[in-house]
Amino acid sequence: MERGQASAIASPGEVTDLLCEFLEVAVTLLLSIRKLYPAEIFERRRHLNVPVQWIRHAELRDHIHSALTSLHSWIQQGIVEKVAVVFFDSNQTPVERFVFKLNVNQNFAASLPVNDIEYSLRTFLIKLSVSEPLLRPLPQDCTFEIIAYSKLLPGDASDKGRLWISADSKQWQEPAEITPIKSMTSDALDVELYVEHPSAVDQTPDQQLRLEN
Repeated sequence: MERGQASAIASPGEVTDLLCEFLEVAVTLLLSIRKLYPAEIFERRRHLNVPVQWIRHAELRDHIHSALTSLHSWIQQGIVEKVAVVFFDSNQTPVERFVFKLNVNQNFAASLPVNDIEYSLRTFLIKLSVSEPLLRPLPQDCTFEIIAYSKLLPGDASDKGRLWISADSKQWQEPAEITPIKSMTSDALDVELYVEHPSAVDQTPDQQLRLEN
C-alpha cells in the first residue's frame, strides 16, 4: 500500500491519483471503525506511513477499488464534488453519512511537492482513526453505499462498467447535524471531511451517482 518513488512535483493527474488512493483507504478504514464486518476480514497495514485497516475479502476489496477508480476522471474534471459513505439501517433509512468534499484545481500551474499532498492526506487518516468517540452507535444489520454527488450526470456514466446509476434522493436536504473531522486547503487540492446525522427530510431531490451493487 505504500507508493513507490514519487516525482517531486505533482501534476493534476497525480493529485487525483493520490486522492483516489486515499479515498479507497479511507472508505476501508471507515468500514472497520463502524464495525460493519467481522474484525477477521481486516488486516493491519500502513498507508502514507499511517497504520490502517485493509480488507482481506477479495470481492469487497475489489468492489470498493473499482468504484473509486472509476471516479478518477470525473473527480479530475470537477464533475464529482462530493463522495460519501452512507450507512443505512435494516429499513434502508440512512443513519450516518461521511462526506468527502473535493476540489482538484485544474488551473494550478505552480510547483507543489507530492510529499506535501501526502502529508496533508495522512492527517485525514490519523483523524479518522480516532474519530469513533465522535460518532453515534449504529443500529444492528447496517449496510453501506458509496455515493458520488455531481452537478450534472456525467455524459460517460454509462461507460463506467455500469458501476454507477443515477439516483434521486429525498433525504439529507434539510440541515443535518454536522461534525467536522478534518479539512485541507492548497493551491492544487481542497478536501473537507465531515460526518452527518439526519435531522429532517426534504422532498427536493439532488443529483447523485450511486454505486450499483
